[in-house]
Amino acid sequence: KDQQSTSCRHCGADNETCAHIIGYCPAVQDARIKRHNYLGEMLIGEAKKKEWVVFQEPLLRDNNNELYKPDLVFVKGDQALVVDITVRYESKPTSLADAAAEKVKKYQHLLNQVQELTNATRIKFMGFPLGARGKWHQGNYELLADLGLSSSRREKVARRLSNRALFTSVDIIHIFASKSR
Repeated sequence: KDQQSTSCRHCGADNETCAHIIGYCPAVQDARIKRHNYLGEMLIGEAKKKEWVVFQEPLLRDNNNELYKPDLVFVKGDQALVVDITVRYESKPTSLADAAAEKVKKYQHLLNQVQELTNATRIKFMGFPLGARGKWHQGNYELLADLGLSSSRREKVARRLSNRALFTSVDIIHIFASKSR
């Protein structure tokens, strides 16, 4: 309306929005990867305290020989939890629930491959979405409970993960802006 370009100053995408910067712009991809890995390390730390064995980004091929790499596979006894973390911009009330369902759908066809990797007989596939603006997905409590965290510990971990997702999203915006100077 005011004759200013709305396209991304770094990658040329149609719209330079917070959602684009935080979730998609290649100019800050390294920062997004660092955020993702940090969040994964936080979950791994909690799981290891409860004596879970952790596979990080195992390479699994489906029946069509396509390669998949879920973020984390937690194994304890006959149970395996296949978890894929994502940070999403909360653009609508169902953004995080939609992301969780998307992650389950992406990996659930790998049941046999996960059984082969882990020797587990009880396997659960879970998306673990965090809001880029700090929103917590209620379904994430299920993973923390499955890992064996007490209710008070689940609350502390939820707060830490949400804060980290928010603060690193702000950092990503700052990195993006500083590249423009």
